[in-house]
Amino acid sequence: MRSKKFYSSLAVGALAVLALAGCSGVANASSTANAAPAYPTRPIQLVVPFAPGGGTDLVSRAVAAYLGQKWGKTINVVNKPGAGGATGTESVLTASPDGYTVLADNGSSTEALLSGANKPPFTLKDLNLVGTVVNQPFVFLVKSGGQFKTMQDLDAWVKANPGQLTFGSTGLSSVQTYTVIEWLQSIGVDYSKVHMVPNNGASDLLPQIAGGHVVLGVQDVTGAAGLVKAGQLTPLAVTSTTRSPLFPNVPTLAQSGVKNVVSSFWSGIALPSGAPASVAQKWGSAMASMLKDPAFTAKLKTLNAQGQYLDSAQFTALVKNNLATYTQLVKQYKLGQ
Repeated sequence: MRSKKFYSSLAVGALAVLALAGCSGVANASSTANAAPAYPTRPIQLVVPFAPGGGTDLVSRAVAAYLGQKWGKTINVVNKPGAGGATGTESVLTASPDGYTVLADNGSSTEALLSGANKPPFTLKDLNLVGTVVNQPFVFLVKSGGQFKTMQDLDAWVKANPGQLTFGSTGLSSVQTYTVIEWLQSIGVDYSKVHMVPNNGASDLLPQIAGGHVVLGVQDVTGAAGLVKAGQLTPLAVTSTTRSPLFPNVPTLAQSGVKNVVSSFWSGIALPSGAPASVAQKWGSAMASMLKDPAFTAKLKTLNAQGQYLDSAQFTALVKNNLATYTQLVKQYKLGQ
């Protein structure tokens, strides 16, 4: 038979274990609270590295309005254009990495800039790619009422007349130029024989095509929608693997016989790599929910934007893959700046 002393010792031991467990729980709760402080507690600056009025700017303002209301803190959109997106991006990377200066990123300010610059001002490692808001194809565009009714018409003409092809682009190292190069490779045309006409973006490019000043333009579907609906531009093919909801009657390049050419215009949120993980997680979680909210997706439709959320891992994989492809094209065709 056990003595009273044994049971007394057992009870004291049990109380000690419970006390330690309680202290440990308090310590863990305190540690968790310290690891993930409240966010946001003050206004956030969302930097758009392009001029007002473009697709990334408009989508960013929709994001700022939605999440600002959700979080109860103002998100101020600030446009800092210049140097192909480098000016705005660097302003975010040199700010305090506390999550209160955030980048509205896109392919031009990341993949195109990093692949085309001999001495890029930052690297992909400097950015934490949190998630996408928009991920949509480009569309091959020609003047309405002209000789090209299908992508096959354009392919055949370019093969016979490569020196007569003019296309508009913002520069040698732009996603649009890379897409044109890949298309020409696919149909067996030497890129060195065609002519690029520089412009400052969609506001320059689309009138150039509609006016017959260039034969071809490659523009994201959002930017192209207005003049296509107005009957001034004819869309020949989209650069995605499936048709765009904005242009359901327009085939993909693959459906038109152009193989292995896929590109997209994406717009998303990035933080400096040193920003707290809890902040990145909060943005990612909020964006995932946002892209499922009918109110937000309806807003995107009014902007002719094709929303798609890719999480950080998917987003990073997409950018790394594109960057590798574009860097190889820059080397092959000596497109570096």
